[in-house]
Amino acid sequence: MSGESQREWKTSERDPDATRGWQVGTVLLVTLLIFTAFVWVTWKQLLGRERHLNPEGPSEPPELKQPEINLVDTAPFPLDTRAYEETNARQERLHGYGWVDRDAGVVRMPIEWGIERVVGGARRDGGSP
Repeated sequence: MSGESQREWKTSERDPDATRGWQVGTVLLVTLLIFTAFVWVTWKQLLGRERHLNPEGPSEPPELKQPEINLVDTAPFPLDTRAYEETNARQERLHGYGWVDRDAGVVRMPIEWGIERVVGGARRDGGSP
């Protein structure tokens, strides 16, 4: 190994125009301070506007379950059940017995039984076909 020459490795010179870390940190700090100042100024403006629009301050909400809340009548009202009553009456007429014409002797029978009689071929007067 005596015949091998030893070379010295040199590191390259630093670029004098390179950005240093403290410069980047300073720019970030200044940006953060400017942002904080804008937020603080905006917050103060909003508080001032709120005081201007509502000088008495925020109002307490009225108790719930009162008959009137903020001029809206919230008194309980009865549930409208007319549709259910009509549906039940129609179902009762469809599936129950009753008179259609009492003087003529015409009665109403459940629909299932009437369908079976029609399919079976029963006559209207009660006799078989």
